Amino acid sequence: MAGNDLEIAMDEIFEETSTASPNLTGGVARKQSARLRELFARPGALRIVGAHNPLGARLAERAGFDGVWSSGLEVSASQGLPDTDLMTMTDLLAVAGSMAAAVDIPVVADCDAGYGNALNVMHMIRRYEAAGVAAVCIEDKRFPKVNSFIPGRQVLESVEVFAAKVAAAKAAQRDPNLMVIARTEALIAGWGMDEALTRADAYAAAGADAILIHAKGSSPEPVLEFLDRWSGQLPVVVVPTTYHTITFDELAEAGAKLVIYANHGLRAGITAVSEVFEAILDEGRTTGIEARIAPLATVFDLQGMDRIKESEARFVPAPTAPHAAVVLPAPPGPPDVRPAVDGRVGALRARGVQTVLIPVGTAGHDAEAVAATDPGGHCRVVVVGGTEPPEDGTLHRLLTESADIATAGDSLAALSGPAYSALREVAGKRIADGQPDTALHALIGDLADTGWTAVDVTAARAGSTTAGADA
Repeated sequence: MAGNDLEIAMDEIFEETSTASPNLTGGVARKQSARLRELFARPGALRIVGAHNPLGARLAERAGFDGVWSSGLEVSASQGLPDTDLMTMTDLLAVAGSMAAAVDIPVVADCDAGYGNALNVMHMIRRYEAAGVAAVCIEDKRFPKVNSFIPGRQVLESVEVFAAKVAAAKAAQRDPNLMVIARTEALIAGWGMDEALTRADAYAAAGADAILIHAKGSSPEPVLEFLDRWSGQLPVVVVPTTYHTITFDELAEAGAKLVIYANHGLRAGITAVSEVFEAILDEGRTTGIEARIAPLATVFDLQGMDRIKESEARFVPAPTAPHAAVVLPAPPGPPDVRPAVDGRVGALRARGVQTVLIPVGTAGHDAEAVAATDPGGHCRVVVVGGTEPPEDGTLHRLLTESADIATAGDSLAALSGPAYSALREVAGKRIADGQPDTALHALIGDLADTGWTAVDVTAARAGSTTAGADA
């Protein structure tokens, strides 16, 4: 085999064939990454805040932050896991992508050490680009990393290896606006300021778009020293988690371009939720904490229910209500009427009519029963009087008839929803005239006299049968 037989372009190796990349050619990915580039090009510093789900991202957007930090610590903690690279790239990508889809402000993804070597980083870049993330941040610790604020193992990758990761990230990107932020942990690992500056220079030379200098002491002095001594032309990102006494304006004045408040939403949530849970257990009710928690209206608003309702009104046809039936009480007197009611209900159920209403307290008076019964907005209402179950074929014809009023003898009818509403008005008039016992067929007659169309399905059936015999 010739030596060059194995020389395959990296673009071929990492060519994505997934159809799950709709944002890559002009959607959310380009929009958010271009927006972040614009923000970096403006005078002054930027503020972004950590989140671990789309709800948190929307809260950050509403609060007025310039962007969202898809925090590895927050996402891990939300799953009850330590921030030690236990979660996979796929796990963290799903969260970052869901946040990018939920907000208009840029999402900057904490991608730990890049999930492996330079080849893993190239794959990661393509996937995060496709998910709509505006920037990725990778750190120069050896995979698997440990959270920077956990004492103990903080092992750095060599400068050469990590610089190659940065170069690989830039080579893999397709969106020219995507930013790659190179994070040095030299101060975290105790390697000193000179090492931090050397690494920043190397990562800048490898093509990084910004440098993140991380520190874990309570004093901001090491970060301020870095900002003062580093001569590179790239913007610098800082994370004042532990040196929180310094203000945003002071960091901006010292030269920081981006300030990340990385995990404060998570920590605030832990405190607030714990206090509310304790209060519920102590007080045995929620009255005391209702004023301190968000009302459901706020939750619905954050979920975007107004947009859902608007889209539903525009694009989702109103559902047609199923058929309903009103079973009129049997006339008073023997024999026992309950089996007759059961039989009529059973016949309706067999034909698929699930909403069956049985008026009570109407003494077997049809007008009273009709006036008292409102089946709601159903498309067709069957009214069943008498004592015998209706024949299935007759029910079928009544339910499929398009006329506003369809009858089958004196004690069985089906009406359109509006026609049944009008029938209730007719019944009300009869009751007002002192005739609560007016029978169904008389009520139907009153309604037909007002201009509603009526069809006798038994007569229509007999006519079609006769015509068939003559033919």
